[in-house]
Amino acid sequence: MSTTLYRKYRPQHFSDVIGQQPLVRTLENALKLGRVGQAYLFTGPRGTGKTTLARLFAKAVNCSSRKGAEPCDTCEHCRLMQEGRSLDVIEIDAASHTGVDNIRDLRDTVKLLPTTGSHKIYIIDEVHMLSTGAFNALLKTLEEPPAHVIFILATTEIHKVPETILSRCQRFDLSRFPVKSIEEKLARIAKAEHIKASPSALRTIAEIAEGGMRDAESLLTQVASLADGAISDETVAVLFGSSQTESLITLATHLADKDLFAALRMITTLSEEGRDLSIFTGSFLDFLRRVLLMSAAPKEATSLFEELAETERQALSDLGKRFAPRDIVRMLELFQTAKRDARNSSTPELSLEIAIVKTLDPVEVSAIPPQPPKSSATPRITPSSSFPPKAAPTPTPVVPITEESVVSTEPAASAPAAERTPETHEPTTFSLDEIVLAWASILEQTKILNASLALALVQAKPVEVHGNTLILRTRHNFHKERLDDPQSRLTLAQAFGRILSFEPQFKVILESSSERHSVATQSDPSLVSQAIKMLGGRVITENN
Repeated sequence: MSTTLYRKYRPQHFSDVIGQQPLVRTLENALKLGRVGQAYLFTGPRGTGKTTLARLFAKAVNCSSRKGAEPCDTCEHCRLMQEGRSLDVIEIDAASHTGVDNIRDLRDTVKLLPTTGSHKIYIIDEVHMLSTGAFNALLKTLEEPPAHVIFILATTEIHKVPETILSRCQRFDLSRFPVKSIEEKLARIAKAEHIKASPSALRTIAEIAEGGMRDAESLLTQVASLADGAISDETVAVLFGSSQTESLITLATHLADKDLFAALRMITTLSEEGRDLSIFTGSFLDFLRRVLLMSAAPKEATSLFEELAETERQALSDLGKRFAPRDIVRMLELFQTAKRDARNSSTPELSLEIAIVKTLDPVEVSAIPPQPPKSSATPRITPSSSFPPKAAPTPTPVVPITEESVVSTEPAASAPAAERTPETHEPTTFSLDEIVLAWASILEQTKILNASLALALVQAKPVEVHGNTLILRTRHNFHKERLDDPQSRLTLAQAFGRILSFEPQFKVILESSSERHSVATQSDPSLVSQAIKMLGGRVITENN
């Protein structure tokens, strides 16, 4: 194999192209009917055949003995194209020709007539890399090119191409190749190159390529160089670790079993094997999508996955029964965040591990009933307090102090605490210390539920607790309005419930308001107030 396989087996005829039939049919009809346009745009992921189709189309356009739409491979132009010496087909790498001057030079050369063929064809690869000035310089020429000129643009990032350019081109979207199609072509190449390879090994290579035919052919070249005689599953595992599908099924099974240790250990193993965890996370997201479809609509999904191997179809069916759709949706959100964070992280395994912990931990936390406060914590003083009232010289009744009586300046008998907290059904109470300790986790959970709400919450600070009401202080009114929204309060309550197993009520105040000063004064944790709370004392206010 002196020549790289993907170059050696690059399609030379439209009949050799697989997986892009609508596009191929359109190009063939344009050639047969003589309706060749002057500007085309091919877009799609890497390795899907954009440059190959551009070259094949360019060869067919200038072929002097074309049979229908297929080039003859015998005329002068076809021979020059095969040898890479055609002067009428100019390939430009936009990544290294990004400037305005480069496009101006191109604009000057388009006026020159072709030498051997009927058209002069410019193939501009990775066109999204052009600068704004270069796009503007290309625009006029692209709109009204000479009759003998055809432009073929190719890009992997269509969103970076200006709309003014898109509107002047015939756009074709190339899709990823199915695993089965890649596997079949690898089998044909292996047979032609006298390479012995097991079907399972070829399928693993096809899965690792993730829809890119060029990547799959390059991987086959690499594996064939390592193999001694034949390509087996063990040979592929040496280079790429275990089967991609096997790893995805194993991780999903660990999550279904709620086996946190096994899931984390697996990520460590994949990292030690040198696997690209960002790519693995992307594959796992696609796998979870299939599980979601199988869980939500098993009958319909089964027909969609007929091309998959029997082991994978069975695994999807089993996992679809073990996961509820809402659980899969939450997992998709967590692992999508992990994939995004892994791109810019020096430790991509950390993002994946965090997603795994967040997937399993809330389930475990919600299963643990709330524990009573320890004796070392500040005791909550209620009418059922263990501290007995001291005998008083006057018949004035002894009223135990609650948080409401400390805040209010009215007599304790008129406080509504008894109405809100009847002895038979006392509401869930909590301390400010609990909130502060869990604040980071609450923010993270809120981000999962509603990212925009989390931005408002991060600007707030828990300052005081009154019964079942948490008081939040924030600086800006628009943050207060966001947090005061009824839907936002429901989301916040849900976040608190997942982390601390209770759902408080909320009151939001501004730092600049007079209310802030009142609350701050009354919630001052002085030694005296702490002592009063711990000893079961009370504050007596005088009525004028």
